[in-house]
Amino acid sequence: MKYYLSGIILMFVFIRNANAQCDTMVINLINNKVEKIAVSQIQCMKFDSLTVIDGNTQNKNIFTLKGNYPNPFQTHTFLEFELTTNGNVEIIIYDNNGNQIQKIKCDNCQAGKNTLQWNCNDALGNRVQNGTYYYEVLFNNLIQTKKMILIR
Repeated sequence: MKYYLSGIILMFVFIRNANAQCDTMVINLINNKVEKIAVSQIQCMKFDSLTVIDGNTQNKNIFTLKGNYPNPFQTHTFLEFELTTNGNVEIIIYDNNGNQIQKIKCDNCQAGKNTLQWNCNDALGNRVQNGTYYYEVLFNNLIQTKKMILIR
């Protein structure tokens, strides 16, 4: 599968973080649409112009996605992240095909270490199948994504 994006102004934000894992590129389009593309599907990216924002901005380390444990897991897993300020956190879980299967919210999460549990159910309460899942953690307009594996 190839992706061709033309005639649309794109804005990419890359945040350098030695602990970050990125399997999916999230592209926010000017028309408020969001495209998610598996990094493995990208063959070439061309830009007419490029603006680089230094990684040493005030947004650096606003939150850190520590990962989930256990991983792989069987019945549930804990999603751990650390915040530098209080705020709302949203975790969206996707299956290997990119379909959203669950959303977990933490309203007014406290600064510091936080842990949320996912019980391997979809939004309708059904148990999900074995496989690879991805989760995005959204905080202050920043997104970090990691992979987890469910086995039984």
